[in-house]
Amino acid sequence: MYYTKEDIDNIGFEVIEKIFKRKLTSLGLSIREPQLEMANEILEMVRGRKNCLVVEAGVGTGKSFGYLVPLLALQNHDRFGFSIIISTGTISLQEQLIKDIKFLLEKLQLQKNVVLAKGKTHFLCLDRAAKTYSNKEISDWIDYSKYGDRAELETVIPDIDNKWGNINIQNCKFRNCEYFEQCGYISLRENMKKSKSIIVTNHDQLIANAKNIANHRHPIFTTDTEIIVVDEAHNLEEKSRNALTETWSKNKINEVLKIVDNFLRRSGDYEGTKKRKIKIENLTEKFFRMLESHCEREIRKNEKMGYETQRLSLPHLDETLLKELVKELKSYNISLQLSESSINDYENVIDSIEDLINFIDSISSDDNKIFWIEITNSKRILINSVQKEMNKIIYNYFFSGEKVPVILTSATISQSGESVFDQYDYLISSLGIDFLKYNQLALSKPKLSPFNYKENALLYIPPKLPHPKDTDNFRKKALSEIINLVRLTEGRTMILFTSKNDMLYVYSELKGLNLPWKVFIQNTGSSQESIKQEFIEDENSILLSTGTFWEGIDIPGTSLSNLIIFKLPFPVPDPILEYKKSVSEDGFLEVYLPEMLIKLRQGLGRLIRKETDKGIAAILDSRISEDQNKSYRTIVLSSLPFSQVTESFQEVSDFVKDCLKL
Repeated sequence: MYYTKEDIDNIGFEVIEKIFKRKLTSLGLSIREPQLEMANEILEMVRGRKNCLVVEAGVGTGKSFGYLVPLLALQNHDRFGFSIIISTGTISLQEQLIKDIKFLLEKLQLQKNVVLAKGKTHFLCLDRAAKTYSNKEISDWIDYSKYGDRAELETVIPDIDNKWGNINIQNCKFRNCEYFEQCGYISLRENMKKSKSIIVTNHDQLIANAKNIANHRHPIFTTDTEIIVVDEAHNLEEKSRNALTETWSKNKINEVLKIVDNFLRRSGDYEGTKKRKIKIENLTEKFFRMLESHCEREIRKNEKMGYETQRLSLPHLDETLLKELVKELKSYNISLQLSESSINDYENVIDSIEDLINFIDSISSDDNKIFWIEITNSKRILINSVQKEMNKIIYNYFFSGEKVPVILTSATISQSGESVFDQYDYLISSLGIDFLKYNQLALSKPKLSPFNYKENALLYIPPKLPHPKDTDNFRKKALSEIINLVRLTEGRTMILFTSKNDMLYVYSELKGLNLPWKVFIQNTGSSQESIKQEFIEDENSILLSTGTFWEGIDIPGTSLSNLIIFKLPFPVPDPILEYKKSVSEDGFLEVYLPEMLIKLRQGLGRLIRKETDKGIAAILDSRISEDQNKSYRTIVLSSLPFSQVTESFQEVSDFVKDCLKL
C-alpha cells in the first residue's frame, strides 16, 4: 500500500466531499463531524506511514463509517489491491459491521470479498453431528447455512442452546476428517485466505493469526492484508492474554496419559509403563487435592472480604512432589518415543506429553510467567500460565518491524489527563505501543459523543450509602435506592452488577415485593438475546444483569430509561492485576482505577444509544460523593459524559417528570 501526497489529497476529496457530504447525505444519513475527522486522520496516518493510530470515538459519533469509508476508498484506489482486517470484541458488532460494509459496497458500486470470520465453535461439525442425527436432518441444515453458522441455524435445529455444545466444532481433524470436502467451516477458512478481501473477525482469531505469523506457521487470513482495524480495542489486552494462556486440568492430564497408554499397549514392556502411568495419576491426584484445599481456604477468605473471583493465586507448592511428577512423566515420554509408532497422531501425542512436562516443570522454575488457579462453574480446577510482559508480546505481534498499520478505536480507551498522551497512557502502556518511536504513532483527540447529555441525561450518586465492603448494610440501603428509582420511572430499568451474589440478592428481594412490573434476570447460558428481547418488548420491565450486558448490548428507546450501576466496578484483585500493580509506581491509580473506569464507561454507555434517547443513570456508590470526597472522585466524574450530576433524589424526581415526562 503506497500513495503519494497527491493520491491522498485526491482520495481525501473523494471521501469527504463526494462520499460523506454528497452520496451518504443524499441517502438520508446524518453526517457527523467526528466521522470526517476520523476519516482524515486515517488518511493522514497512511500519508505519514505511521504504524499506529489511536482514536477514541464516543457513542453516536458514527465510528464504523468513520473508518470504513476511507479504508474502502484506499482499497479501491490501490493499483494492486489489498485486504483489510477488522477485529472486534463482540459478535453483535461483527454482524453490524458486515451489514454496514455490504451497504457501503452497494451504494459505492464496489465489489469485494466480504468475510465474517467467527471462531470455529460457531460452526456445525458434520463429524460430531453424524453421531447423533440422520443424514437427512444434517442435509437440511447444510442447505440452510452455507458455512454451518449457528446464527443461521437458530430456527432450524430444535433446542439448539442445549445441543450446540455436542455438534459444534471443537477439535477439527481437518484433512483427517471424512467430511473435509463437505465442511462449511473449511470452506470459510479458504474464503478467509482470498486476496482483496474485507475480513471481519474477533480479537481471538486476530491474535491467533499474529501468533502463527510470529511462529512462522501458516496464517489464518490472507497474506495481502495491508491495514488492520481493532475496534473495541479496550479489551485487546485481556483477549490477548486469554488467547495466549496455557491451561491444564486434571481431566486434561489424564486424557493425555490415556492416549499415551493406548500407544504403549503394543510395546513389549507394557506392564512396566502401566505401573508408571498409575504412579503419575496418583501424583497428579495428590497435587490437585492440595490445590483444592487451597482454593477452599481462599474462597472463604474472599467471601469475608466480599470478593467474587474465579482467579486465585497458587499456594506454596511441594517442589519435591513436582520434581517427582516431572521425572515420572519424562520416563513415560521416553517409553513412548521408543515405541516408534507409525500410527496417525503419534507426533501430536509426543507434543502433548512434552507440553505437559514443560508446563509442570515451569511452575516452580519460570519467573517470566504468571501462574494462577481458576475455578469453573462446574467446580473444576484449572491451572493457568501466561507470559508476564504481555505488552511486549502484543507489540511484537502487531507493531514491531515492518508490520502493517493498525488503527485502535473504541468508545472507552481514554482516561482523564492534561495531554492526549496522558489520556491514552493506560492503553499505550498495556499494549506495548510505547515501544514505538514518536513519529510512528498518531494519537487523536478523543471524540465526544454528539448526543445531548446536557439536557437528556442526569447522573445520580446517593451520598449516604455504606461502604460496599459492609455487604449486608450496603445491600439493604442500595436496595432501598433501587426501589425508589424504579418507582420513579415505572420500571424501564436495567441494573448492572459485578457480583452474581449481589444480583441474586436484589432479584430475590424485588420479586418478593410483587412490583407491578416484570423483573427479569439474565440467562445462565452464554446467549442473552432472548432475555434482552423480552426486556425491550415489555417497556415497563426491570432487567438485572452482569457480564456481557456491560458492553456490546444496544437497547435504544424508552425500555431503558433508568440505568443503575450497583457499585463501582473495581476489579477483584487477582494474580494478573497484582503483577501489573507490582511493576507500577501507584498500583491503584495506574491499574485498578483505569480498569474500573473502562468498565464503568462501557456500562454507562448503555443508556443513551440514539439522539432521541433520554434517561437517568445512578451509581450506588457513595465513595464518589461530595461528602466522602475520595481522591479519585474528580477523575471518575471528568471521565463521564454527564453534565448534570446530582446527589439529591428530589432533583432526580424532578428530572424524570420534566424531561422524561413520566
